[in-house]
Amino acid sequence: MPANLPPQFHAISAKVKEAKTPEEKIPLLEELLAITPKHKGTEKLQGDIKAKIAKLKRQKPKKARRETLYFVRKEGAGQIVIIGPTNSGKSSLLSALTNAKAKVASYPFTTQIPQPAMMSYQNVLIQLVDTPPLTKESPPWLKGILKESDGLLAIFDLSKDKVAGDIECLKEILNDWGISDKKILFLGNKGDELCSSSTLRLPSFQKEAKVEMREKLSSTARAVDLEKSKKNLKKIESQYKIKTISCLKKIGIEKLKKEIFDLLEIIRVYTRSANKPSPDFESPFILKKNSRLIELANQIHKDFSFSFKKAKLFKKGSKKFRLVGKDYLLQDQDIVEIHI
Repeated sequence: MPANLPPQFHAISAKVKEAKTPEEKIPLLEELLAITPKHKGTEKLQGDIKAKIAKLKRQKPKKARRETLYFVRKEGAGQIVIIGPTNSGKSSLLSALTNAKAKVASYPFTTQIPQPAMMSYQNVLIQLVDTPPLTKESPPWLKGILKESDGLLAIFDLSKDKVAGDIECLKEILNDWGISDKKILFLGNKGDELCSSSTLRLPSFQKEAKVEMREKLSSTARAVDLEKSKKNLKKIESQYKIKTISCLKKIGIEKLKKEIFDLLEIIRVYTRSANKPSPDFESPFILKKNSRLIELANQIHKDFSFSFKKAKLFKKGSKKFRLVGKDYLLQDQDIVEIHI
């Protein structure tokens, strides 16, 4: 007897294959079971699905692994992980991009666990994750976080003499971990913020004199670091494609936000209806570049992909539209009105 499976069955089956954990697979399998026609021709299929669900429910971790304790659930339009050697400015970068109060200090390993925060770019939220220094002795859970990310920001202190060595070491680690093909932006922090007054030991002068001396010494130290940064950048800029920023002065930060958005290769699409012609420009649908209109329809509601008839395509600031089909390649900030 033919099974007569509904069209949704194969789409959900594909999602089951992509799912990695029992927590992800079980709800999908239960949905498969619910939409499977109940007759003699599907008895074996129903039994197989029930057996898979039962097996997954029995799978309980014997012991919580350290890797799972540091898992960072993805939020927003994408997840970008910040990496780099010790004291390169990772936490300062997180603070500059997100206004999060990340712990920043001049001593190594200030960040010991992953610290996520949300970066706002126009009407999109992107998750950034600060991490401990990336070294050959880094814990295995850090490798897992990097693998699951949508891209990386690698930051280096340009005032250090061994910048080229730090970059090569990082690239070697990524290659050893099998993630050398991950999308990555290389950043050179100017380092003029690394000498803070808290690291200076001064004689016990009067309070006003002490503050004045700290400011003079800090200003001189920053000038020295900035000069080092310029010289080091000249040495490596022909070999490495590295973007210069300053976390303290927030130089290049706004431009970097757009580059992070571009790194994700995503687009924003807005929807409208005949009853509500004004789209909500603060809450776009997020899709990957080169997504087709049918993928947006499916994201709005799974039934839309089967009942789709046509769509009106609008551009921002224009009342004119053109009719498009389900195979139309969506562009960033398209406005669509779907008819079913």
